[in-house]
Amino acid sequence: MPKKINQKIIKILTEVYTAEIGAIGIYMEQHAKCDNAGYKKLAERLKEDAVNEMKHAEALAERIVFLGAAIKCEKHLTPKPEETEIIDIVKMNLQIEIKAIERLNAGIKTCFNEGDNGSRLVLENILKDEEKHLDEYETILENIEKYGDQYIVTHLM
Repeated sequence: MPKKINQKIIKILTEVYTAEIGAIGIYMEQHAKCDNAGYKKLAERLKEDAVNEMKHAEALAERIVFLGAAIKCEKHLTPKPEETEIIDIVKMNLQIEIKAIERLNAGIKTCFNEGDNGSRLVLENILKDEEKHLDEYETILENIEKYGDQYIVTHLM
C-alpha cells in the first residue's frame, strides 16, 4: 500500500531544500571571490559552510524521497555579482542564516503538529548547524566593526 503523502510536510521540506541549494551556490561563489582576492581563511570558512549546506540538502532530499514525494527544483537565492566587500558578504550571510533559522523553527513546529518526528529531527539537526553559522558570522561582523582592517588582515586572509 503506498504511503499517504503529507503535503504540509513536503512543502516545508521542499522550502528548506530549495533554500539550502541557494545557500550552496552563494557560499561557493563567495568562496571563489574571496580565494581569488587573497582572503584564504574566509574562503575556507565559506567553502566549509557550502559543503555543510550540501549535506543538509542531501538529508532533505533523502527525507522527501523516503516520504514518497518527488524532489522539486524551485526558484532559490542566487549570488549577487556586486557583493565583493567582505562586510557586505558577511551581512548577506547573516541574513541567509537568520531566514534559515526562522524557516526551520516554523517547519519544526509544523512537523511536531503533524506528528512527523522523523522530519522534525532532520530539521532540528539542520537548525543546530545554522545557529552555529549565524553565531560565527555575527562574531566576524562584530570583529570587523570593532577592529576593522586589522581583523580582516590577521583573521580572514
